[in-house]
Amino acid sequence: MAMSESRCRTILITGVKGFIGHHLYNFLTEQGHEVHGIDNCSGLGWEDRDVPHEDCDITKDPLPHDDVDVVVHLAAKAGVRESWDPKHLRKYSDTNIKGTKRIFETYKNSRIFYASSSSVSDMKSPYAMTKFACEAMAPQNAIGMRFFTVWGPQSRPDMFYRQLQEGNIGYLTTHTRDWLYVGDCVKAIYLLMRKTFISYQHFQRVYDIGYGTPKSVYDFAKEHAPEGVDINSIEFKNVEGESEETCADPTEIKRLGWKPGIPDDDFYVN
Repeated sequence: MAMSESRCRTILITGVKGFIGHHLYNFLTEQGHEVHGIDNCSGLGWEDRDVPHEDCDITKDPLPHDDVDVVVHLAAKAGVRESWDPKHLRKYSDTNIKGTKRIFETYKNSRIFYASSSSVSDMKSPYAMTKFACEAMAPQNAIGMRFFTVWGPQSRPDMFYRQLQEGNIGYLTTHTRDWLYVGDCVKAIYLLMRKTFISYQHFQRVYDIGYGTPKSVYDFAKEHAPEGVDINSIEFKNVEGESEETCADPTEIKRLGWKPGIPDDDFYVN
């Protein structure tokens, strides 16, 4: 599974203190890779994630660039609902568009793997529009990853799975989602990194990272609710601007050899 150590000198993760970022950092270092991370620690839940990082705002601070062979760009202003708030709209634009543009320009000689979003599929929110802009301006040395609804341990406090585990769900929705376990998300990122050391033909593409088997929010909640949380007592409410359904097409990522599955002792991230 290991990439060529002679060719992979340094891996840089932006947003390394984030939900996906810290799981990826731990996995890559366990595989023996040299990994550096940057983060401005503005996202929710970063205090709970013990990974080393350099404090850096990708919109304005100098970006580390010496001997960076691979960049996994995960730093972003996340969240569909908050993107509708006029007070936060500038932050979404600055971080997700301006910041990503700086990453693309700084690391034009590196392999870049950047996070997109399943919300791009229907473009119902300002957040989705910022992610679409990233895909539109991606250079030839970049690969986009449309993550679907990622869940798992140490997720952000505003994410559904975390709220479910803590018994803090205010309401359920009638939506269906393609729920992606974070360990499988990490597997997909690593697979793409490995494949690009074999061939450049995969660049300037966007891959759906999801199972292609959507499940309702209610059914997911029933399956993962901890003891003592009564799902049937929670009211239903839909939020304007959110997708009714998300469903990945994993054909291309599976063609490269992605084999998701829970449990998977080799990739299960604690």
